[in-house]
Amino acid sequence: MRPDPRRRGALLILLSITALLATACGGGSDTNAESKVVPASASMDELVAAAKKEGQITVYSAQDLTSLNNLAKAFEAKYPGIDVKTVRGVDGDLGVKVETEFNSGKGIADMYVSASLSWVKPQAEAGRFLTPVGPELTGKGAYDAKQYVHKGNYFETNSAVLTFGWNTELHPKGLTDYTGLLDPSLAGGKIGVVEPTAPSLVDFYMWLEETYGADFVKKLAAQKPRIYPSALPMGEALQSGEIAAGSFVAPIALDPAKEKGAPVDYRMPPKGAWGARYYGMVLSTAPHPNAGQLFANFMVTAKGQELITPSAGSVLPDVPGTVITNDKVRIQDPAKLTPDAVAAYQKKWKSLFQ
Repeated sequence: MRPDPRRRGALLILLSITALLATACGGGSDTNAESKVVPASASMDELVAAAKKEGQITVYSAQDLTSLNNLAKAFEAKYPGIDVKTVRGVDGDLGVKVETEFNSGKGIADMYVSASLSWVKPQAEAGRFLTPVGPELTGKGAYDAKQYVHKGNYFETNSAVLTFGWNTELHPKGLTDYTGLLDPSLAGGKIGVVEPTAPSLVDFYMWLEETYGADFVKKLAAQKPRIYPSALPMGEALQSGEIAAGSFVAPIALDPAKEKGAPVDYRMPPKGAWGARYYGMVLSTAPHPNAGQLFANFMVTAKGQELITPSAGSVLPDVPGTVITNDKVRIQDPAKLTPDAVAAYQKKWKSLFQ
C-alpha cells in the first residue's frame, strides 16, 4: 500500500514542532540583495517583471510538503517563467543551512519559513531579512501587516495546531473543550496524553495550566491516561479504538482519516489553540530577492492561504479548509523554557503520570 503523502507531511510537521527551540548563531557577510529589490512603492507589475527577470526561487520550509508543493505549482501557473524549488526539512536542519549561507555570503535560499521563533528573533535582530515589499505584506491587501509583520522583517504565514479529539463510536457525545477530558467516563486508560520529552511539549502542558487552571494537569493525570510519544501514534490509537479521546492530536492527520471513514472527530478549543506559528523571511543573501518577495506575497493571499493551510491555522479569516486563525494560536516564549525549567517540569510531570 502506498503511504499517504499527507501523513508523511504531518509527521514532518510534528517533528518540527518538537524541534522549535533551535539555538541561533550568526555573523558573516551578506550580499547586496536589498539593493536589487524593487521598492515597496513600486507597482505589482514592476515586482512581477523583476521576479520574472530572475526566473526562479528556492524556498526552504518546515511547512507540510504536499501543501508547499501545491502552493509552488499555483505560483508557477500564476507567474509563468518563474520556477520554484522547494526544500522541505525540520527547523534544526534548515536553520543551520541558512546560517551557513549567511556566514559564507553565498546564498541558495531566497525565502525561509520556520516555526522556530528562538532562531528567527536573533537573526532578525542581526538584520538578516529583507524588508517586505509586496502589497499584502505592506498593508495594501487583506493581510493584517500591522499584526503579522514583526520588527526585523519576519512575518507570519500560517500555523500548525494540535487539539483534542475523540472516537465517535466510543465517546459519541463528543467534546467541546479540554475540560471534557476530565469526564469520569473517560478514566482508566481511555484518554491519550503526550509525554513532554521536548521543550515545546513542556510548553503545551504549561499552556494547559495557564488556560484551564494550575491544577488541570494534575486532574488530567488522575484520569490515569495512556502515554504516547507524539500526536501521530495517539491519532492512530484514536482511530483504532485503543483510546476514546486524545489530548494532543493533529487535524492535518485526522482529517484524511475522517475522509476515509475513520470514527474520529476534533474541535478547536474556544479559548484558542496550542501550536506553532510559522514565520516567513526573504533572506538578505537571496540570489533571487524579487522572486522571493513575490512568492512571500503570494503565500499570504487568500489563494495562497487556502493551499498552504489545510487543517491548520491561517493569517486570513474564513479561508476554506483552515481550522483557526493565527491570532488565536499560542506563541511560545523560549525564555520560559530554559533547560532547568524544562527538566523541573518534566520531573513534575513524571511524578503525576508515571
